[in-house]
Amino acid sequence: MLGALIARLDQPDLAAQVLDTLDPDLAIAIEMRAADASMGTAEFVAGAVRAFIDGADDDLWFQMLTAIRKADDPGLTAVQTILRWVATGRQGAV
Repeated sequence: MLGALIARLDQPDLAAQVLDTLDPDLAIAIEMRAADASMGTAEFVAGAVRAFIDGADDDLWFQMLTAIRKADDPGLTAVQTILRWVATGRQGAV
């Protein structure tokens, strides 16, 4: 689930679909972070998620696992959680 989603996040249409599931202000914050990094939104989203996967500490993993434990779509919930942390500066991805 999560692996398949992560592998395709650099596709603009999929990244747009994920952003559409977020609070509009959060989606705008992600788009602004991408622009500030001189990156396309899909490239930024994919990079942020991969940076989390590669570098998150045990506490952040535990929090994310807690969030997705009862989710209907754990993969999407994981990506939403990571992007929320990125947009709010909680997790320093990308």
